[in-house]
Amino acid sequence: MPKPKQFLKDDSRKKKVSKHAPQVPETADEFLAAGVDHEEAGEKWRGGDAAKSTRFFVRAIDTYEAGLAKFPDSFDLAYNKARVQYEITQHPKLRGQLPGNLLDLLHVALESSRRALALKQDDPDVIFNTAQVLTSIAEALDDVGSDAGSLVPLLEEAVELFQRCLTLQEFRFSESEAMRDSMNTAEGPSSPIDDSDGGAPLAPAAATSSPQPSEEQWASIVEPTTPDTLLDTILALLETLTVLATKLDPRGLAALEEYTSTLLVKLPTYLAPSPARAPEVGLTRANLLSALAEAGFRAGTIDAATYERAITEAFSELDLAADPKGLTDKADAMLSFAAALRTQPVEDGQQQQQIVARWGALTQAGSALGAAAKVPAAMNLARIHLARGDAEMLRFRGCSEAGAC
Repeated sequence: MPKPKQFLKDDSRKKKVSKHAPQVPETADEFLAAGVDHEEAGEKWRGGDAAKSTRFFVRAIDTYEAGLAKFPDSFDLAYNKARVQYEITQHPKLRGQLPGNLLDLLHVALESSRRALALKQDDPDVIFNTAQVLTSIAEALDDVGSDAGSLVPLLEEAVELFQRCLTLQEFRFSESEAMRDSMNTAEGPSSPIDDSDGGAPLAPAAATSSPQPSEEQWASIVEPTTPDTLLDTILALLETLTVLATKLDPRGLAALEEYTSTLLVKLPTYLAPSPARAPEVGLTRANLLSALAEAGFRAGTIDAATYERAITEAFSELDLAADPKGLTDKADAMLSFAAALRTQPVEDGQQQQQIVARWGALTQAGSALGAAAKVPAAMNLARIHLARGDAEMLRFRGCSEAGAC
């Protein structure tokens, strides 16, 4: 089942403190303001009129591109253009209004993301976004049956970028925490820091240098690095590693397992400030462990019983009763297990054992999909029912091959 995409980092970067853009933009800031106005109009219509919404988003992209033609070194223009191009690909109703297929649109977004990244290589948000686009391209290629050789380089680059993003964010978070502690010590208990603006007090000059009423004041809103930010990034990294695990050459599996184990050790630390996100973290971890087990089984490093046990243990601690995504992810893991059993050679005398294992996996997958379809919040019901039908068909085929039905 396709996974819903996490939206791009730092969507607030496009928001500026300003008046509405002039009719004919001349400066980089004016092009930026005009593009933001078009984006806001697109967001307004996104839920009701897909065609109208898409037109506004396309105008925003065109405006940012026109600004870049005059100001090619403007990072904000390049960043916004790339971000909007990718966001459109993640909304099927909007994407359907544009010419070209999903892969065409994603490659355009990747080109724009690389341009923005070249302008500011140490910006965590554009690094994160570029990694997301690379992962989306790999997933889209996988959906159309492309060979693993074309996917792995994209996924490996995405992993490198997510890791770079995480390293930068960890450094900045440590810096901000050290600064906060230092200010708390210097100010003492009688002068608390106002946390409403991220803990940084205004410099004296900022309070006295207010602009004239006729002037426009511009300020990019850059979100501070928080524990939630770190958690977002490590989860995105783990999701990409989940895709990579089943595509990687077996010779690289040991290194991948070692790398992922170091990341999984960090998860509780990042989760601690946001315990409400425990189900999300648990599901991401379960999907990764299931993918690693599949890779290990296909590489011959673990047997079928160990593979099945890894899936069972990965999902055992999760409460999936009201989680349609969790239920469909568990079903996917069981379907992958059944498929792996079918494609691997079976030793003499173990055919019946394999049939029983496949039957059990397909039964669990069908049950999970049936439960997912009954959850009121379930999305993509048609796909859930289709996947359930596939599971039942495979179960019947296995039954027929065994002569048991």
